[in-house]
Amino acid sequence: MEVYHIFRPLRPCFIILLLCKMPYMSKTQTNFLTSPVGKTLFLKSLPMFLGIFASIAYNLVDTYFVAKLGTQQLAAMSFCFPVVMIILNLMMGISTGVNSLASRAIGAKEHAHATDIAKKGLQFTFLSSLCISLIGLLTIEPLFYFLGADESLMPFIKDYMIIWYLGVVFMNMSIVGNSIFRAKGNVFYPSMILILGAALNAILDPILIFGWGPIPAIGIQGAALTTVLGNALSAYLIFTKLGRNEQIPFTSIFTSFDFSVVKKILVIALPTALANSLTPVSTAFTNKVLVSYGNAAVAANSIATRVETVPFIAIFALASVIAPFIGQNWGANNHTRIREGIKKSFLFSHLLGIGCALLFILQRASISAFFDQSPQVVEITSLYFSMIPLTYGLLGTVFLTTHAMNAVGKPFFGNLLSAARLIVIYLPLALLLNTYSGIEGIFLARFIANTLVGTLASVLTYRTFFKKPAVATETT
Repeated sequence: MEVYHIFRPLRPCFIILLLCKMPYMSKTQTNFLTSPVGKTLFLKSLPMFLGIFASIAYNLVDTYFVAKLGTQQLAAMSFCFPVVMIILNLMMGISTGVNSLASRAIGAKEHAHATDIAKKGLQFTFLSSLCISLIGLLTIEPLFYFLGADESLMPFIKDYMIIWYLGVVFMNMSIVGNSIFRAKGNVFYPSMILILGAALNAILDPILIFGWGPIPAIGIQGAALTTVLGNALSAYLIFTKLGRNEQIPFTSIFTSFDFSVVKKILVIALPTALANSLTPVSTAFTNKVLVSYGNAAVAANSIATRVETVPFIAIFALASVIAPFIGQNWGANNHTRIREGIKKSFLFSHLLGIGCALLFILQRASISAFFDQSPQVVEITSLYFSMIPLTYGLLGTVFLTTHAMNAVGKPFFGNLLSAARLIVIYLPLALLLNTYSGIEGIFLARFIANTLVGTLASVLTYRTFFKKPAVATETT
């Protein structure tokens, strides 16, 4: 079956993850506070890299098999994607808030309070998931008609979204549950869960979509059901370990509701969710401008942005680790370790950026032709890779700064930088430069936005963590 060809890239993830397991078997709650900074960040980031890679593969598997059903099914899933991403970004914001508060409490040795934060975060996630599910089920038709779907796509959209909404609680609980483990310094278990979810998706997708033996083919419903089952497995594994090792049983979500804790979570969650949601808005805007130059321009931009996602997996992994690292050390007043961690993280970002810039600039035509040999697509993609990779190092510092500011309970400035890069600088500048320089002007606008905001992020980080002795705010 084709599933084995898709499952094959995940096998190295399992092997490397098992090799990484030993450093995480002890002192998972103290490594961030006592172990050598560089070694700790590297060893913690590696499993997260594998987990994030598996998550990307998880989404590609769905797209691959749904595409085989036909153009209408793939188009229907494309309409579902923005709605799914908005809800996902909201939950990622909540997980960031829980991670920030809990890691600072752990650093301050307030472990009982950290456990209470985790419980209240999961409780709020469960209640909000029920609301999302109910509202989503009642608004499928009006929402997707508003988004532009026509009558021919609506049956497929409903087939997918009804099942997805019914199982959204599993996705949300697993996202926030994973953040609790990361706050405690345990990144091995969340990474393992991400990889297991991707593996289950790869196995079940073709079986449920196309049928196998006595199992009937259920088409796009199979893709949704596979996603729900993968998330359900993740949620089960998370709550099993939380109940056994962290004294956070599933029944804790049914205890009395405390909005005072939830309010502190939302102070971090809402700006983070809003900033994250601007990325698909920016992508949609770019495509709308590029389409005036033909489908080749849109395809070229899609190829370039997807390719550059691969090296940024390393930055995303490091950012997911630097947040609890800074949070715990902020709570423990270990500001020297925070500064060392930031220095090493920024250095890694710039070294990675230099390496990727050299690779993409020197091999830009070959990379473009690998995906599409159309001369126009190759030309436009090559133009992108001759400019934007030069800003990767600075762009990485933007992501790292945002996570660092969230970690110490200062989400406004970090997320404001992310919003400014896309909305305040890039979008207006792209419209202006497009008038004078065409496609090159659009790419130049992105180059300028990345450079300016990356520089501002470095200044903000310096003023927050280096200019004067930092004073830890309250851990909650």
